Amino acid sequence: MSDPTKALNRRSFVQLGAGLGLAAAAPLQSEAEESAPAQKMKYRTLGKTGLKVSEVSLGTYGFNNSGLLEEALDSGMNLINTCADYQHGAAEEAVGRVMKTRRKDAILFTGWSCSDRTSKADLLKSIDASLKRLQTDYIDIVKTHCVNDPAVLDNGAQYEAFEEAKKAGKVGFLGISAHGGNRDEILLKALEKKVFDVFQFKFNFMEQPSQEKMFEEAQKQEIGIITFKCQAGKREKEIKDLEQKGLTQSQAAVRWSLAQPGVHSVCVAVNNFQDIKVFKEAVLKQFGRAEDQLLRRYAQAVDHDYCRYCSTCEPSCPHHVAVADIMRFCMYFKYYKMEKEAMRLYADLPAERCASVCKDCPGHCLQACPHQRPVRDGLLEADYLLA
Repeated sequence: MSDPTKALNRRSFVQLGAGLGLAAAAPLQSEAEESAPAQKMKYRTLGKTGLKVSEVSLGTYGFNNSGLLEEALDSGMNLINTCADYQHGAAEEAVGRVMKTRRKDAILFTGWSCSDRTSKADLLKSIDASLKRLQTDYIDIVKTHCVNDPAVLDNGAQYEAFEEAKKAGKVGFLGISAHGGNRDEILLKALEKKVFDVFQFKFNFMEQPSQEKMFEEAQKQEIGIITFKCQAGKREKEIKDLEQKGLTQSQAAVRWSLAQPGVHSVCVAVNNFQDIKVFKEAVLKQFGRAEDQLLRRYAQAVDHDYCRYCSTCEPSCPHHVAVADIMRFCMYFKYYKMEKEAMRLYADLPAERCASVCKDCPGHCLQACPHQRPVRDGLLEADYLLA
């Protein structure tokens, strides 16, 4: 069994028995708190962009409730993460209904899709469509969204399109997002390009500490860092009595993320008005012993079931099943209340990469998983739920 203490480590958890070990995170925490009054949102400067962003930012994947955005803005959340791809533009439209009257209260961070062959014209068209849906004439940050292949970064069309859109006054800064198994490779290559202002990527207390080099170089280049999927699967309801004395797993996870050097904002999914209250309260306290203990207990409970989407097991599959993607879709179905979207994503996979073939397979993936997950069982469950 792997040690969940090691899974939690990223310098801030140096010794299990030596207090909380947050010395590495303390300088950023004090620098970032910018004298925000008690009970109000806290803000950090998003790297070299100079933008003052809320420590928790609103994610809009699966989002269609403009009223929630109004409430989020009222709470002090000012960074709105969206994308042209989300619900085929419906998320941007929901944001736009609010931006029509509250644009000054928000920092808009949207994304375009770019492959290694996408043209500059296509990307400029995407920006114009996003501006229309968002009901604004300016997007603060545009990102190359959900990059899964390092080759995408060699497509100069995205840089040319950004510069043209920036010169026209349509966009301010360029970002990139990634959360696949080759995330670290992609982000390190993005650093070599020295053209990006903002990184957005999956990062949580159960990830392996493989991102040290990336964080250090990103800080040198003053890259703004926004993390997401901080809750490591959102499976807190499966663990009896995990959340006690008013502390939720989501709050503990957000506080852990914000205690990490280099992190400026944590993107969170909001499903109701109570979620906004919970996440706002998350930034009002620093990471402490109660949060530490809660996350360690969570990590121990789900260590062998939580898929990190690292794709390590995929080369061992003779059928080329899309393990990481399928397990992510299953997570959306089971824990994110996005059943229809998860089923749509699964249906869009090539039939030969779906998990139906796992029924007659002995499970070559079992030995390949570095976390000893029952990979085949998870895939069979996913196929049952999503097909």
